[in-house]
Amino acid sequence: MTGLRYLLSLLLPASIYAGLLSQGFWSFAALGFAFGLVPVLESVLPAFSANLSEAQRAERLSQPWYDLLVLAQIPLHLGAIGLFLRVVPEDRATGDLLSLVGHISALGVSCGSLAINVAHELGHRPNATYQRLAQGLLVTTLYGQFFIDHNLGHHKNVATPEDASTARYGEVLYAFWLRSIAGVWRTAWRLKPGLMASLFALELTYLAAVFVWAPSALLPLLLAALMGVVLLETVNYIEHYGLLRQKVSVHRYENAQPEHSWNSNHPLGRFMLFELTRHSDHHAHPYKPYPVLDHFDEAPQMPAGYPAMMVLAALPPLWFRVMNPRLKPVTSN
Repeated sequence: MTGLRYLLSLLLPASIYAGLLSQGFWSFAALGFAFGLVPVLESVLPAFSANLSEAQRAERLSQPWYDLLVLAQIPLHLGAIGLFLRVVPEDRATGDLLSLVGHISALGVSCGSLAINVAHELGHRPNATYQRLAQGLLVTTLYGQFFIDHNLGHHKNVATPEDASTARYGEVLYAFWLRSIAGVWRTAWRLKPGLMASLFALELTYLAAVFVWAPSALLPLLLAALMGVVLLETVNYIEHYGLLRQKVSVHRYENAQPEHSWNSNHPLGRFMLFELTRHSDHHAHPYKPYPVLDHFDEAPQMPAGYPAMMVLAALPPLWFRVMNPRLKPVTSN
């Protein structure tokens, strides 16, 4: 029955649709839910760090509904795009700037969570269909390069200077965005130029279709996609900030260990983001499905859940004050 907690993953799309179907300040429902209500609730709810028994692990691996819940996010995201293309032209025609910005934020949350986070989960599965679905989701947020860089670059080079998606000690979030986005783009073209060209062509086709269907929604859709990318890169920032693997030879770093990823056992982030917050085990076992990821006692723990830490990262002086003292014992190992 504890697996039913993953039904909380439906709260985020509910907030997205609430925002897209509302006007004025209510159009910011997704943003307010994800980065307002969730951090407040996680500050009072108990964290869950216990791992599954072998019997529980076997039961979860045998149940198809865990995958179905992830797959259900795909039509929800596509529906959000369709709704966005309907409401945004109305916003622009009536000059309703407040609702327009709110609707952009709603689709931006959808791009970052229903698209990119789900693509991250599916893209690691050794299943060609799931990987194609992951690529398609990433096309809708114009970040197909993530599929290539994350799987072939980030997982190999995490917590080293060679990884564009690992934030350096003392690096400000906004500088990291620029460095990581540019680095992911370069790595994808270098590692898989043929696949990257195909994904880029699909993105251009997608934008052309949007322009034909609802030309006034094209620029807002570009901004929503950019917001989704920024949300992803903020997650990358908080997941590995300041953590480094030691170089053991001229050409090799030590193997990635649990202490090279920040983790969080705060409940809402865990269950709404499909255990993305148990990031150390994800790096140790990339093909491991989300419901059986484990907690490691030796992994550094965030003082708050993912949404709160993302907000904190946007305030660099506070971020450094909270996180840098926690890094000193970690980086000295």
